[in-house]
Amino acid sequence: MFNDFKVFFDYDGVLLDSEQLIVQKQKESNLSWDDFFETLNWEELYRNASEINNAFEILRELQEKHNKLYILTKIHNLIEANVKIKLLREEKILIPVFIVPPHTRKAEIYLPDSKSLLIDDSQKNINDWCEHGGKGILFDETALENNNNKVKSLHFLLR
Repeated sequence: MFNDFKVFFDYDGVLLDSEQLIVQKQKESNLSWDDFFETLNWEELYRNASEINNAFEILRELQEKHNKLYILTKIHNLIEANVKIKLLREEKILIPVFIVPPHTRKAEIYLPDSKSLLIDDSQKNINDWCEHGGKGILFDETALENNNNKVKSLHFLLR
């Protein structure tokens, strides 16, 4: 169904549960967000994050069948970007990675069209993507089941 789409995957909250760890560690640190991001051990954070619903396994299988897959991920600094890419490559995920700097929208990094699908856990990101001509699916691992607008796993892409 999505073979003629360019499919973009968010990283945090879709592939790994890293967002929850970031929020927890920031609360424990008593630092401002900016200071916290500069002192955070990104390698440790991402190595301690859990994969969401076999996302890496699904991406490895998808990359064998589909050549229009991309990771589109926001970052706080270049150290975080390097760690994210390094972990993907260690997992044998060779999908190109688009980095989205702070205070930049994903639709500014890649200009979506009607054949550009974003899978993201942020409704704000999905809305912006769709306003710029793309298609979006909200990722919510707590959803009861997959439907056309919300999914809890990337498994639907293997059909």
